[in-house]
Amino acid sequence: MAAASTASRLSPPSRSHVRPRSLRPPLRRSRFSPVRAAKLEAVLSIGSHLIPHPRKAASGGEDAFFANSDDSGVFAIADGVSGWAQKDVNPALFSRELMRNSSSFLKDEELQVNGDPQILLMKAHAATSSIRSATVIIAVLEKTGTLKIASVGDCGLKVIRKGQVMFSICPQEHYFDCPYQISSEAAGQTYQDALVCSVNLMDGDMIVSGSDGLFDNIFDQEIISIISESSGVNEAAKALAELARKHSVDVTFDSPYSMEARSRNFDVPWWKKLLGAKLIGGKMDDITVVVAQVKTVAVLEDEGGDIEEQKGNEQSIAVAVASAEQNEE
Repeated sequence: MAAASTASRLSPPSRSHVRPRSLRPPLRRSRFSPVRAAKLEAVLSIGSHLIPHPRKAASGGEDAFFANSDDSGVFAIADGVSGWAQKDVNPALFSRELMRNSSSFLKDEELQVNGDPQILLMKAHAATSSIRSATVIIAVLEKTGTLKIASVGDCGLKVIRKGQVMFSICPQEHYFDCPYQISSEAAGQTYQDALVCSVNLMDGDMIVSGSDGLFDNIFDQEIISIISESSGVNEAAKALAELARKHSVDVTFDSPYSMEARSRNFDVPWWKKLLGAKLIGGKMDDITVVVAQVKTVAVLEDEGGDIEEQKGNEQSIAVAVASAEQNEE
């Protein structure tokens, strides 16, 4: 029923227009009435899966990660640089300590205020005493729906919306197969060298992040297909990791890694080329996958100051998030 005009509400009604008292009981106001204050907050539902390099399975591999869905959501991945093994140093120690420190600094007062992944990386790196290096990515979701990212090296992150990759970060490298890396060495990279970016997300968006073992062995269309067919984030993360592992040991699979290598003039010897051969196959590596889905929470506050949350993917919430982004643009 349309609301009465201001004039009609303020003028005393004529007796001829007075309606008889209704016999129906008064309607109770819905607990989620628009009269109550409400705001939308974005959160992450996070799944993960790690498959070590076949020759490193006994030690658990050299990748490490953490994920935390408290508040809005944060996750991070570190890929220990395997070249340190040639110096009789376990690369996994650095990546694991870096991730432990990153997780422990989440409650730091400065980070509670600004949620800056680059500052989190700075603090975690400074507290890491192991002598090694790693590529790393940290992503923090703000309650407003903005995903803030800090990345050093070639760990990847993609955002999938309505069956399409709508955002992807670029790897940092010195040259092919030699990525930037956070290091204990003075000559290495620091948080200041991180690629820092942000992206505005919507309800239902899917985030796929991983070490290079994932993105070297799986194409975007395969990622999209698995995401669309999976029943949840944990199932999607596991399926992506298993497909990447399958491709990594397939010497006949023309992987993203082999295609990139050929484009950089890394190929078989010339005489093999004359015979029609080319560099092909997957790349065996540790494979870490984090899959996160953006969801919204309607935080409602009544006159008494009590706050309660209404979780879900209702169409009204999704539309509100989309509208907010359009207004920002």
